[in-house]
Amino acid sequence: MENNISNNNFTIKTTNEQINSMLEYYQGYISYNTNPYSIARAKLANVTITFYRTNNVLFQGKDASNEYNFWAEKFGIDQVHTEQDEIKMKYANLSAVGSDEVGTGDYFGPIVVCATYVAKENIEKLRHLGVKDSKLLTDKQMIPLALEIAKIIPYSILTLSPEKFNTLKNNEDNLNYVKALLHNNTINSILKKIENCKCEAILVDAFTTDEKYFKYLENAKNVNHNVTLIEQGENAHYAVAAASILARVAFLKELKILSKQYGIDFLKGAGREVDRLGVSFVKSYGYNELFKVAKVKYANTQRIKQFFIDHDIKMRLKVE
Repeated sequence: MENNISNNNFTIKTTNEQINSMLEYYQGYISYNTNPYSIARAKLANVTITFYRTNNVLFQGKDASNEYNFWAEKFGIDQVHTEQDEIKMKYANLSAVGSDEVGTGDYFGPIVVCATYVAKENIEKLRHLGVKDSKLLTDKQMIPLALEIAKIIPYSILTLSPEKFNTLKNNEDNLNYVKALLHNNTINSILKKIENCKCEAILVDAFTTDEKYFKYLENAKNVNHNVTLIEQGENAHYAVAAASILARVAFLKELKILSKQYGIDFLKGAGREVDRLGVSFVKSYGYNELFKVAKVKYANTQRIKQFFIDHDIKMRLKVE
């Protein structure tokens, strides 16, 4: 086992067994035969991992050091520590509350925030379960995992429906304002559940700075000021990783309920396929009904409207 570190690129020389275990770990994010020199490439949100035929594995990107260190520890080689890594190491073994949100990048469905409490004695249990960054798990993997997590740790979930989100006005529809308010309320909820437990930190997966987070909450009630926003929070503490999984599964459940109600398989995300589904939905149910299933303040709505303008089709304004 060898390692090479230069210019924020991190390379591990692996054995066949080790590289196969890594490929299995990143399944769902793998593209094979990307060029004659590589076996595969995994693209995550903040890191690209290239698996070479020489058994070298290259980590590149904002989160490269975190992914490198995960495998360095596993394979028994020296880890690297950036300033951000040092911050995360400060919290890793504490009894902590962690909070994360999902749904803000999805046109259809709600925004869901989950906060969990992970006592230090439960950290190893979650590690053994395979709890990790939800971006590294498929939806099918997360559903049974969420059931197991719920048996081990307390949690609170808060859901903001599309219909409620669409009623927000003025600055209240600013996504970061909405997220700050939801996180604060969900954290207050979990703290009530664990009031007799030791909590050494409250961590939120960072979507803004600490200063701006509390600025958004300046007129809110019962603001908890012991919150720390931390980048790549899922890697900083298992409480945030568990929260991201539980929030994702709750979001999927709500999306499934909407799908069953309308007889349509609502898509995740906010891409062109989602636009096309939005057009189909309006044709079937009318524009006003879109307010109940989609975040109509997103840019997708304008593209859906433009379709009807371009094709000179009159949108049904009410469900007949």
